[in-house]
Amino acid sequence: MLQKIKYLLKKEIQCFINQQLEKPAADLLFLAKRYPEWDMPSIAQQLEGKQKAKGKIPTWFNTYNILYPVRLSLEQCSSEETAKYKAKITQGKRFIDVTGGFGVDTYFISESFKQSVHCEINEDLHHIAQHNFKILGSGIKSLHQNGLKYLQTVQEKFDLIYIDPARRNKLNQKVVKLSHYTPNILEHMDLLFKKGVNILVKTSPFLDIKQVLKELPFVKEIHIVSLKNECKEVLYLLDQKHTEEVKLHCIDINQSKFSFSYSQENETAPLSDPLDYLYEANTSILKAGAFNSIAKNFKLRKLHINSHLYTSHDLVENFPGRTFKVNAICKFDKKELLKHISNKKANITRRNFPASVAEIRKKTGIKEGGQHYLFATTLKDNQPKILICSKI
Repeated sequence: MLQKIKYLLKKEIQCFINQQLEKPAADLLFLAKRYPEWDMPSIAQQLEGKQKAKGKIPTWFNTYNILYPVRLSLEQCSSEETAKYKAKITQGKRFIDVTGGFGVDTYFISESFKQSVHCEINEDLHHIAQHNFKILGSGIKSLHQNGLKYLQTVQEKFDLIYIDPARRNKLNQKVVKLSHYTPNILEHMDLLFKKGVNILVKTSPFLDIKQVLKELPFVKEIHIVSLKNECKEVLYLLDQKHTEEVKLHCIDINQSKFSFSYSQENETAPLSDPLDYLYEANTSILKAGAFNSIAKNFKLRKLHINSHLYTSHDLVENFPGRTFKVNAICKFDKKELLKHISNKKANITRRNFPASVAEIRKKTGIKEGGQHYLFATTLKDNQPKILICSKI
């Protein structure tokens, strides 16, 4: 791998890659005969990596001589924005990433610590990350080693141990239980707490948060992180000294933040028929289950106990999600709906409604797009209705 790195860093190779940025990486393979002495598959991999990094990791993209791994490693790594968010969660003197991978999380979290260690069991990925850390001017120590085994060899304690377990099995199939992640951190909690003051665990958004809380000990905070209203990851911060209730932080990066605890969910939100304004909470809030807390915090009413849509007479500013003006309330009836939607175009959202969006479109003939927003939902009297709204 070291020889390949040296080869890919040649000035003519890097210049060639930068000249091809607007072209499909696969097209380079057709140029192999024109450049018989070049390793075109490896060059194509670098071009594809750089193209993906442009939107996902702009610091890497904008830094000359950065190298990229195979597609899967790049797809599985964090985006720059979510990695930067992790750097805000905690800080201290010593930090270790025991499942380092491509090193994006390691790099940004390291900026909150004086000493940082990156462990990666895949030799090629280790060498690429080590090279990139040097190019980025970082003092991160990168080791080609199993991170958990490395922890067994060190005497000193880390202020933060970060672990992002693999979410695929040996057959490359996605797994949906924390105990099926690799490594299975539930089997190593004694070691992790012996060597770390705080443990930060990253999981897929698909895991049930309350189930994970039953499995992970000493959870202090949970961060449900979204980007442009798409839930990307859930982070669990563990502290062995923590004895109070878990705090949940629902984050939509650069948009909003809402924090609550599950005890606040015990008070059921008041119900109401649709009023002048309708509110749809962002995906982090819905994922966290802050269904009553968000209503109480913003003095809103719910349409139905299971609909998770909110309403008010007066417009609420800075709601963490989407806000709409309610223009009409209709039955699920084609003739009645089309009285309000003459161009037969609307954006449809379904919340606690018997028909799917596809079924609604098929029955009404309404196509995607336009200025109308339809919310197919069930109201407090258990009657299914469609709210015709305009976005604010």
